[in-house]
Amino acid sequence: MREIFKGGVTPQQKLVAVNNKFGNVNVKNQQGTSRIIYDSIEITAGKTFYRFFEDSTTRAFPLTNTGSEGNKLGVGDTMVVNQILFSIWQRNNTSGVWDLFGNLLTFNKNALGLIDFDIANNKVIKKLSLTEGLRDFNKDTTGLNNVIDLETQIVIPPLLQYTLDLQLPAEAFTPQPNQTAYLVCQLIGTGGIIAPRTTF
Repeated sequence: MREIFKGGVTPQQKLVAVNNKFGNVNVKNQQGTSRIIYDSIEITAGKTFYRFFEDSTTRAFPLTNTGSEGNKLGVGDTMVVNQILFSIWQRNNTSGVWDLFGNLLTFNKNALGLIDFDIANNKVIKKLSLTEGLRDFNKDTTGLNNVIDLETQIVIPPLLQYTLDLQLPAEAFTPQPNQTAYLVCQLIGTGGIIAPRTTF
């Protein structure tokens, strides 16, 4: 079972507190929401370093859902990142059909990878091991769900650029014949969006 919040502070309270420091005092009046922000990068032979979100404006749906805002949240939008998930998708080059191959940590070698996460050129996650996503190391993880639960709630304020770097010890995956493979990074958490009339 997953914890709802850690350290006695809910994600919503952390969201409000951090944004208050930036002068975004109206965040507490925004509409609360659940958010998943994701970006995809093609897996190529020998590639071991991936920087997600930095140039996501050059990719279109379904490779990313960041839209024209790219690697920053829009005016009035904010988010607490509670979890990170990496998955591998393949697209058939003939039919165009997409298929979920599995989780990055399906291959144990990838558990030796490291994550760095930056917001406005400030490092907020430094060399976090992907072993955190394995069930043997994470009390909140099952064999079918290799999501990485963060021990610290990371707040992304509006209009500040963010990037996530992933360093792997070897190439993530060898695409199957006639397939193009993509490594997908999902940031999962609680957010706030502008509510001009009311909140629910």
